[in-house]
Amino acid sequence: MAVTTNVAPKIGDPPPLLTATTLLQAPSGAKLNAETLKGKVVVLEFWATWCGPCVLAIPHLNELADKFKDQPVQFVAITAEDEATVKTFLAKKPIRSWVALDSDKAMNKAFDVEGIPHTVVIGKDGLIAAITYPTTVTEQFIKDCLAGKPVATNAVSRSIGHAVASADGKSEAAPVFEVSVRPSASDKRMGSSRSMNSLRYRGFTVWDLLPEAFEGASPARLRTNATLPTGRFDVAVVQPRGHSVAEAHELLWQALQSAFALTVAKTTNEVDVLVLRPGQTNGPGLTPTASVKGSGNNVRSGKIEAVNAPLDWLAWTLENKLNIPVIDETETKARYDIKLAWDEKTGDPDANAFYPVVPDPENLIKAVHEQLGLELVPAKRPIVEFVVGKLAKPATVQK
Repeated sequence: MAVTTNVAPKIGDPPPLLTATTLLQAPSGAKLNAETLKGKVVVLEFWATWCGPCVLAIPHLNELADKFKDQPVQFVAITAEDEATVKTFLAKKPIRSWVALDSDKAMNKAFDVEGIPHTVVIGKDGLIAAITYPTTVTEQFIKDCLAGKPVATNAVSRSIGHAVASADGKSEAAPVFEVSVRPSASDKRMGSSRSMNSLRYRGFTVWDLLPEAFEGASPARLRTNATLPTGRFDVAVVQPRGHSVAEAHELLWQALQSAFALTVAKTTNEVDVLVLRPGQTNGPGLTPTASVKGSGNNVRSGKIEAVNAPLDWLAWTLENKLNIPVIDETETKARYDIKLAWDEKTGDPDANAFYPVVPDPENLIKAVHEQLGLELVPAKRPIVEFVVGKLAKPATVQK
């Protein structure tokens, strides 16, 4: 039997604990333990019904479970929720794996799970092969595990806000307060993370960062009257607990303002927009959410997916994709699980942009109508726009 400790497990370690207070959707007599899973690749997925990103990852994991159903691969979804809640959820949104109830949170504690989704992959040798996110577990990833090959993941580090290692290998305390802007070593956008207390961006351009600074804005509502600085930057904003997300975004703008001598002015103008309204469709339509608490989304080329999302979020996302203000006039406050796909044969014109604009807006507008039962109607509306410029150089004083 595995011995639990207070030390977080690492790649190459044996799993600290494999157990379940209740095991659902497993063969009769099956148990969650090292002996039962010996010689298999095991994907442990820590999740919850209220976790939006967890729910969003279910179709991806189900697809993998189907592909490897006849091979020595076992998927196990682990949740600390009660059986009635889980069974009600599974009736609406099936999970094609074992579902382990960790009612006493013993496995969550043993695997040092601080946030979900959290994925741990155990190799055929019985040792931890990866500690990552569900979306980084691909078909090739599992094939490599089956072949005993080392696996590589592109998961964003989970150490944001925790202690980090310094150049000499010693542990450094995480910052209590930090605002930093530095040139990036990357020549492309690497990713971002957001929480109540921190914002972090790697490899972003100044244009990429501006919508983040003006929280809720989009590139469609931004204009510049001066040349912006070139290059890519790594930016961090870390606040003590108790501060709001809005304060973090305000600090981000102050950092950009100071670093690059930028100014901003707000103007209200009547401009061309698209109005989001209810329509009719023979397609799936809008699906009321299966998640009652958490939310999550996945937006990429040719696809928009979301869990527990309001329609004003959909309008904001469409605005970024279409590069024209989109106004939500559906008059509904309900929340939905959204799945929208359209044909982008030509691909993104700038796949490295933070907000890549679709090259074929007609296909996206048509998909919104046919799949979701919503219309995007051209109109004019007064819109607040942000005009970003450069601070004038101070006059030279003659001595």
